[in-house]
Amino acid sequence: MYPPGPPEEEYYDDADYEYDDDEYYDEEDEDNPWLKRGIIFLGGCLVLLACLGCCVLLLVLLWFVDPTQGLLATPIPGSDIGLSLDAPAYSNESVVNEQKVKLTILELYRDASVPAIPPQEDREVIIITVELVNLGDEDVNFNERDFALLNLAEEAYLPTPGAIDGALGRGILPPDSGLEGRLVFEVARGEQGLTLRWDGGPDAEPRFIALE
Repeated sequence: MYPPGPPEEEYYDDADYEYDDDEYYDEEDEDNPWLKRGIIFLGGCLVLLACLGCCVLLLVLLWFVDPTQGLLATPIPGSDIGLSLDAPAYSNESVVNEQKVKLTILELYRDASVPAIPPQEDREVIIITVELVNLGDEDVNFNERDFALLNLAEEAYLPTPGAIDGALGRGILPPDSGLEGRLVFEVARGEQGLTLRWDGGPDAEPRFIALE
């Protein structure tokens, strides 16, 4: 029949329900937060150790590939000076380029007399004795034309090839070897603030050494 009548009372039970807390309570739950934190901390430590181990392994592999790039590798003395005309090396300092060739000025003579160069009142001859040492493990080309003298106006004086005995000339410098040679320049008489520029080749940046 419609509408339905009131529900029968047997569908409702007025009995009191009691819950047994012990049934849903676990004594170990009290320690679960600390246990979880401990597991998280331990997991983080393991991840950190794994990362450190990978870094150490990578460094070891890099050292085997190129020992010179190890943690104890230090720059070659002279490789970080004379890098620009504004900050040249001093005349008593040696410079080293990217090809691991060291350049040192051994002697400097101003107003020198060279038979191959006729004397002039407004000109003077400068002779520079240099030493080249190959610190690397490959042959390196050298040429006296790689050098120039720059004045304060950055004008370049080029060397006079073969003008004197013992001229630097050109050739190949083997590893662990060195040589001495002379460079001859003809400059304006009394020119001051001269700087020797050395272009070691296409794979090396120029180096600069002040003469005074």
